[in-house]
Amino acid sequence: MSGEAVVWAGSGTAWASVGWGEPVAEVLTSLGWHVSVVPWGDPAAEHQGRPGVLHVFTGGLEPVSSGTAAMADRLDAVRAGLAAADADRASVVGICLGAQMIAAVSGDVLPEAVPGGGEVGTTTLRGRGVPDVHVATAHVQQVPASYLRTPGVRLTWTDEVSTVQGFTVGPRVAGVQFHPELCVVEAGWAGAAFTDLLTVPAAVGARGPLDPARSLGSVLALAGAQRVVRTLAA
Repeated sequence: MSGEAVVWAGSGTAWASVGWGEPVAEVLTSLGWHVSVVPWGDPAAEHQGRPGVLHVFTGGLEPVSSGTAAMADRLDAVRAGLAAADADRASVVGICLGAQMIAAVSGDVLPEAVPGGGEVGTTTLRGRGVPDVHVATAHVQQVPASYLRTPGVRLTWTDEVSTVQGFTVGPRVAGVQFHPELCVVEAGWAGAAFTDLLTVPAAVGARGPLDPARSLGSVLALAGAQRVVRTLAA
């Protein structure tokens, strides 16, 4: 990776006046990445499938199946990013909505409602071949477990609420249902904003402190973003 990251921001805001792309961009910048943020609704043709960079598709409020022009453009960007990753020319990470878009494009699997109504707050997720993580969460839709039957897909994190809390697709693509970019304070702000819109059950609280740099860094490392690997090892 060149140290360049393109953050494709999802729809809506994480909390008042803060878009979903901003917390991701802040953590990436702290890890030494040069970040370009693409607002929701901007096709950003110059970045679609751009090689030699890290593409991050963030959380957002508009469902994958909305059928809007903005969602169609963003799915095209995911498709182009995955093609670049498949050619070993880029890394791709999806967070929450971003993970659902990756599953829709690569496995033709649309998100499903989370049994029990979802979860919001902080939680600890069990790793499958990777360490457990203490992270923020806020979702009512999820990547179905059937996605794990897609060739090349590997489960990385899970819990009792959502089987597929994290996955990889080959060596250059990773998706997570949770929000590794948020600290505990931001998790509270995002959770409050989320529950103002929807009735969502509280998650079982995280059993350890949230560390966005390490959590997001771990996800990026699974996508082959070597700049993050070197930063965490320093």
